[in-house]
Amino acid sequence: MTRAAPLLALALCAAALTACGEKSEPEITGVNDDVQFEITGGWKGELRQRKMKPFPVHARIESLERSKQNTVRYGGEIDCAGTWEYLGVSETAYRFREVIGGGRAGKCKGTGTVTLTPLAEDSVAYEFRGGGIHRAGDLTRAGSA
Repeated sequence: MTRAAPLLALALCAAALTACGEKSEPEITGVNDDVQFEITGGWKGELRQRKMKPFPVHARIESLERSKQNTVRYGGEIDCAGTWEYLGVSETAYRFREVIGGGRAGKCKGTGTVTLTPLAEDSVAYEFRGGGIHRAGDLTRAGSA
């Protein structure tokens, strides 16, 4: 009987673990190209970055396939320009890789990730993270950048 007890306990544990795995979990893909929000077009706004005065931004998202056509220009103290390469979209936000390559006296360079989260039909929350920098603000639709 003492030999049967450990085997019985093992069988009960196996049955319990099998029952735990019966619930099916939803598949999370991380990318949803069926988002109803139209991100292409011109965007403008004012951004905040630590230890800087608020500054303007103008962006134009022409294509999610041809990133060189997606341009961004930061004014104020930054005075730099670059491109946004489309990385993908989740259920809540669009992501782009920003590459800065021009601007004030050749001192503008760097990369990071821009996240645009739709707030309303004509506005998005902007967030940039990269190289130890964080900047944020809200953008609204513009005619051109």
